[in-house]
Amino acid sequence: MAIRQLDSLTIGKIAAGEVIERPASAAKELVENALDAGATRIRVAIEGGGTTRIEVVDNGCGIAPEQLPLALSRHATSKLSAFEDLDSLRTLGFRGEALPSIGAVSHLVLRSRAAGEETGYQAVVSFGDSRQIAPVAAPEGTTVVVADLFENVPARRKFLRKPSTETAAIQRAIEAYALANPGVAFHLEIEGRKVFSTQGDGDPLSAAVTVLGSDVGNAAMPLAGLDESARVEGVRATGWICAPSVNRATRRSIVLFVNGRWIQNRTLTYALEEAYHTLLMVGRHPVAMISIEVDPSQVDVNVHPTKAEVKFVDERSVARAVARAVHATLATMPQPGVPRIAFADQGLVRFLPQPQSLPQTGWIAPAPVGRFEPYSSEPPQQIIRRDLPVLRVLGQAGATYIIAEGPEGIYLIDQHAAHERILYERFQTKLVAGEVERQPMLDPVVIDLAPEEVAIVEKSIDELRQLGFEIESFGDQSIVVRSVPTSVIGSDIPERIRLILGELAEGGAGNSWLDSVAISVACHTSIRAGQTLSLSEMRELVQQLEQTQHPRACGHGRPTMLQLTQDELEKQFGRK
Repeated sequence: MAIRQLDSLTIGKIAAGEVIERPASAAKELVENALDAGATRIRVAIEGGGTTRIEVVDNGCGIAPEQLPLALSRHATSKLSAFEDLDSLRTLGFRGEALPSIGAVSHLVLRSRAAGEETGYQAVVSFGDSRQIAPVAAPEGTTVVVADLFENVPARRKFLRKPSTETAAIQRAIEAYALANPGVAFHLEIEGRKVFSTQGDGDPLSAAVTVLGSDVGNAAMPLAGLDESARVEGVRATGWICAPSVNRATRRSIVLFVNGRWIQNRTLTYALEEAYHTLLMVGRHPVAMISIEVDPSQVDVNVHPTKAEVKFVDERSVARAVARAVHATLATMPQPGVPRIAFADQGLVRFLPQPQSLPQTGWIAPAPVGRFEPYSSEPPQQIIRRDLPVLRVLGQAGATYIIAEGPEGIYLIDQHAAHERILYERFQTKLVAGEVERQPMLDPVVIDLAPEEVAIVEKSIDELRQLGFEIESFGDQSIVVRSVPTSVIGSDIPERIRLILGELAEGGAGNSWLDSVAISVACHTSIRAGQTLSLSEMRELVQQLEQTQHPRACGHGRPTMLQLTQDELEKQFGRK
């Protein structure tokens, strides 16, 4: 076939397909335009998953009538005048493509009244065909109505999801911008029903509660500031995160912004979730809104047509800044019933119980003795905070749960999960110090394995050795165990080895293979449910749990304890 120039309508449809992937892309572009116009109130209404109608109304600066034709033409923008301006761009949109691209695949009506003007003007673009601009009554600001999106591009409509899915994508975008811009009053309507209205009072917590629910408001913590030694030069992370007790089954409630622009970034999401490692169960995700500020010259916002992704000059530094800020914030989590004093140390805020909160009688457990190795060998500076009040052990229920009393009520402690947390942190500490203790076996144990178990041993041999296991191949389907961690002595070694290998065969639970092995070893070498403990052993276990950095979850993220507060007890017994 002969080469020929495409007509303007076809070119417009192709360009629109790059910028406007789905209705949520159109809604996002229009909201960004409103924010760039200085709007303090933005109303969004959608119908039919956004294909029937998207309406965005703002009270921004508006568009002068002589500028309306340019606003609807391709490659026209108020955001930059030369290519070099891209290095200092601080607005959300600059492509000059949004309005003409949307107009190429929809029936678009634009009404705007510029600040100081007495009359507004209306422009209409119907599937790429512009009509005459005419005066119209309009409030100060801009209203854009997009109808019949992709009606002239049936191939694109065919690949859209069902309306409820497209609606959810639009809602998520509006929620994200409402969370990141608490000084702007957002109002979202879906099918004529109000979904939420933020106050626009500048309070991030107020916006979070309105958009995500009251549980988020109760658990949200502003990101901690970092001192000079921990700060990453040229990167600033602000916003808030939720305590691990509030989490979600998806990453929908992880909101990331860079220089005011909503983005998706796997590296930054990983850095955030890594900070919560072992604090959340597998399959659960944190709730957070993190806004990152970097020099515009250090980030390329033009790598993705819809600006959903950006490229950093130094992505590792940005991820490091996020991880440090989240770590520091989690280290300051308040816990009920723990009066504490704070002081700064190497960029983290450390908390310890106040001396007067530790009476010398009744609440102090005896010094550790017996089967649980004490934490006395751990350097004091390793303990970042104490999350639990000092507990008084009362007994054991079902040979599985330790019953303890604290200043804030009754605690039920899962003895297996608690011991797993203790062993996991001990492994981590001793790995760093190179002091993992192992016990040579007088009679090495030979274990026959299934083929998949042999493969896991081959993959994990170095990690198992670091954790105290000396294992060698013994024929094609067997191994010989020559030494084990001291915590395993007295247990059924073949059973424990098989349990560890079985969990690792399913993918492990950590963010690195060594971490997965450490979690598995801690889990399958800890005391079991159904194991009767003496009162002194229970006291030792609880005291060691109190000294861990994250006592409320095991290495797999499962809770180590449940708390029944004094108020809850009194309500149950009819005293309140």
